[in-house]
Amino acid sequence: MKKPIVILGPMESESALLIRHPENRTSQKIGAFTYYEGTVNGYPVVVCRTYIGVVNSAAATALAIQRYDPLCVIIQGTSGAHDPALHQGDIILGERIVHLGRFFTPHRDRGTGADAFQWEPQGSEIVSLDPEDFTSVLYSDSRILAIAQTVPNKNGRVIRGCIGAADIWNRELDMIAHLRRVLGTDCEEMEGFGVAQICALFGVPMADIRVISNSEWHPQEEFNEKFGEQCQMFVLQVVRRLIAEKTLL
Repeated sequence: MKKPIVILGPMESESALLIRHPENRTSQKIGAFTYYEGTVNGYPVVVCRTYIGVVNSAAATALAIQRYDPLCVIIQGTSGAHDPALHQGDIILGERIVHLGRFFTPHRDRGTGADAFQWEPQGSEIVSLDPEDFTSVLYSDSRILAIAQTVPNKNGRVIRGCIGAADIWNRELDMIAHLRRVLGTDCEEMEGFGVAQICALFGVPMADIRVISNSEWHPQEEFNEKFGEQCQMFVLQVVRRLIAEKTLL
């Protein structure tokens, strides 16, 4: 039996098109998540809406890996720009994926306030890599990204970059600039690191692919969910090329 490609999207606007697309579609509910099974170009795929957040996406990924033993997992959807040069419609391929919510705070006496700019980024324990290793950066599979770079984007650029993820929506430009300076982030979202961490634990290739849907650097570029459909269409083309070129097979 062929191992399926699993595609994840957090919100309805980031998953509905992909859920509708597979041929011969059936569905299976596991816990809170519904997995839509079908085929694309004759190859098995599974699509799931994870809902928003690192924990939700991690849970959906773990269940998918246990149930389907996938060829790879792709998490995709919208993101907010950290790089001022990015604009709505640009596609970011997560060559690196970092956690934006793990920090060590130095001691400060009561009444002296808080200073987030002094917080030290911390890694996550990825036991399958090294029981003593706390990893700050995870990576998308280079073979998937190489295919993704061949897919045209009529609405903007396609670039490799660093995607940050945490259960937070940053709108403070000083903080956005700080995170970019300290962690090298190009954009932020709320799921990718959870998916990457679970895939690392189980040794499953993954990729985080995001579209820029909003940018605090450009006030006119407020969040617009229509870009979620753009990212789904882009990822669908990536999946078709992965199948056609037998990448990972």
